[in-house]
Amino acid sequence: MLFLLATPEYSNLQSNTTKVKVHLRSGVAEIFEQHQDLMGKVENNIIEIETNFENKFEKSLFILQDAVFVVSNQGLDTTAETKGTGVYVYAKKVKEITSTISIDEVTKQYEQKVSELETENQKLALTDGNDKVINSKIFLLKDEVEFLKKVVTIVKEFKS
Repeated sequence: MLFLLATPEYSNLQSNTTKVKVHLRSGVAEIFEQHQDLMGKVENNIIEIETNFENKFEKSLFILQDAVFVVSNQGLDTTAETKGTGVYVYAKKVKEITSTISIDEVTKQYEQKVSELETENQKLALTDGNDKVINSKIFLLKDEVEFLKKVVTIVKEFKS
């Protein structure tokens, strides 16, 4: 089964995926080969995949931001004779959670973004509030802070 996870800055393509688990509004979906076509918004911002590489099963966990999920049996190449199940996930941001991920590193990234956000808020307070550049920076930083806060929480749960 094909698995594609894409964001504006990240891409992960795997052809040896055996199972994908995702939470949608209608419930938890576990996708295997020849699953029916399906699409939806990822609700809990987490997706789990299982892969089989040289008879070794590996699980991967991804934290997503604003993700949509599509399952298709048509494949990417409509002219190909062999069509298989493809799972495509498109997100604004992604962070892969592995056993080697450091809570301290993620927390440091979070604290750095919080500090940057506070600095930009102070700059905005010194202007009349109509500085579009600062407003857009604040909007993007709030988005990053929110995402990193989720990552920190999930990594702490994952490590405990």
